[in-house]
Order: sequence, then C-alpha cells, then structure tokens
Amino acid sequence: MDPELAALGEFGLIDLIRQRAQQRSPGTILGIGDDAALLAIPAGGGLLVTTDMLLEGIHFQWRWGRPRDLGRKAMAVNVSDIAAMGGRPLYVLLGLAIPLAGPSLTELEALLAGLEEEAATYGVTLVGGDTCSSRSGLVLAVTLLGVPPPGDAVLRSGAKPGDGLWVTGMLGGAAAGLLALELGLRPGAPWPADIARPAWLATEEEAAIQAAMTVHLTPAPRLAAGQALVGCATAMIDVSDGVASDAGHLCTESRVAARILASRIPIHAGAAAMARLTARDPLDLALRGGEDYELLFTTPADPRPTLAEIAPGLAVTRIGEVIAGQPVPWLARADGREEILAGGFDHLRVSG
Repeated sequence: MDPELAALGEFGLIDLIRQRAQQRSPGTILGIGDDAALLAIPAGGGLLVTTDMLLEGIHFQWRWGRPRDLGRKAMAVNVSDIAAMGGRPLYVLLGLAIPLAGPSLTELEALLAGLEEEAATYGVTLVGGDTCSSRSGLVLAVTLLGVPPPGDAVLRSGAKPGDGLWVTGMLGGAAAGLLALELGLRPGAPWPADIARPAWLATEEEAAIQAAMTVHLTPAPRLAAGQALVGCATAMIDVSDGVASDAGHLCTESRVAARILASRIPIHAGAAAMARLTARDPLDLALRGGEDYELLFTTPADPRPTLAEIAPGLAVTRIGEVIAGQPVPWLARADGREEILAGGFDHLRVSG
C-alpha cells in the first residue's frame, strides 16, 4: 500500500473526504461524521434513489491514469439516472473499496477532486459513505438521492403508439472511446509510434477519436434536458447499455413496440473512425455500445423548440416511432428489411 495512505489510515481518509465535501444542498442537516446522514426531504414529494458501481477491470482500467476523470464519471452516471426521470439530484453517498496495491493517496485525492467537481456542477452534496480494503481492484459504489419534478417523475412506462422516439446527442462515442483506450490511444497524446496509423486517418478523424475518448471517460449527463422534457416526454430512459437494450426496456415497461430507422441513428464521428480502424460496424457501436448517457424518450410533440431554449447546440433526433405490438424494438434498414433489435450491454451475459 502507498506509504502516505497507510500512514493516514481509514479514519484519516474519511476525515480528508469530510474536509473536501462542500455543502451545496440546503436540506443537509447533518452530513459526514455521524452514524448516518440527516437530511430534510421536501414536503409532499417523493424521493429518487439510484446507485451505480464502477469496478476496476470491468468499467475502467487504472493503467489509463485518469483518477480525476474516474471521480467525475462515478458522479455523472448517477446524475444521468436522475435526469432520465426529470428530477433534481441533491445528496450522494460514496463507497470506496481500495486494494492494497492500489492507488496512492495523491491519486485518491485526484479521484475525490473529480467527484467533487462533478457534484458542484449539479448542486450535489456528499453526505456519507463507506471505505474498506479490496482483495481485487478498486471499487466505487455511488448512491445518489434526488427529488422528482413537481407532479410526477417521467417513467419508462408512459409511451403510447403514435409517439415519436427521440434521442439527444450522438451515439457510439463512448464505445468508440473505449476501443481507442484499449488500443493504447490516450486523450491529449499524439498518435503512439507503436500503433500503425492508416493513411486515411486525417486530422479530423483523429480529433473525433479524441472526442470519443472524452465521451467515455467523462460523460455529460443531460440533466437540464431531462428536466425540460417534463410534461413533454411520455417515457424516458438514459442510454447506459445501448439503444438496443434501453429501447427494449422502454417497450417492455410501456407494453408497446417501437420501429427504429437505421438511417436516422446519429452516429458519433469518433464511432465512424474507430469502426473503420477496427473493422467494426459503426451502426453496431451506436446501437449496442452503451455508456453514451444520452436521453432516449418518446413524445407526441416535437421537443426541439423546448430543448433549444435550455441546451442550444444539443442535437435532438427523431429515430423512430412507437407502435402497437409485441413489446420489442424493431430495426428498419434502408433496404426495407426489419428485424428485432436485440443486444446491448449485459453484465451477466458472456459475449463472444
């Protein structure tokens, strides 16, 4: 173990975290320091609670050397869940399992700084958590609490036949960024000498790959967009496991089918470049790659005027429609063929 971290000890680390945590939520009566946090919940409303784990070797590789980005991502992926319900995040709990051969104190401080930076962006207060040792890799377990919008939260279960199926942003960037990182590329670094650079790879394509790595390492949850879609969206979900999987969840919960047009999928330029570099299908990266943390939603209206006011420049694309039928998404290809859209990331299914 890092000597500085060993000298600090578990309770010294907890005290360090307590000193770093900034109060941003007015309902925080008592945060870190007691057996439990004491929080004020707005009267008359519900409570949104979500949790995500990030495991070394599954969700990230420590050798990528991005502890601050990891802290930001741990917060962002949870904020994305709150965004998908139109809510407002307030309080966060952090669980840390630290391997003996794991990060140094300096690296942990960078990770915590990243988490606090992201918390500051969305007005979230770190109010507690847990620390322990790990016999494998580093584990981050984040639980985020928030409040739903006035009225009702936007659920996955409200889609109706005739609604349009829309998505924010571009798809496949995170999957492409992961491919780039696994290949040995790094954000802000020149093309590695030990990786053959294809003749077709121009400055524009390399910039797109760099942008894709940023999407993977530090996703931007669409909180403002999700809040703006309250009253407009009939159903919504964040794209964490890929459109193929997440559209399936919408269909299942709403008991409807969906027809998705392959020609309408907004493919991230980095996904197109990495697909060419690694002999993959860019459409597959966009539909099944996951971790884009965009919003997939249904609405009978055109949401673009609403979203343009709060997120100017954010791409919003109608990729299909909700239809009656067996609760599955269908992919309509340009040649007229239609097939059930399956796949997407599943932790408990072995690929290959």
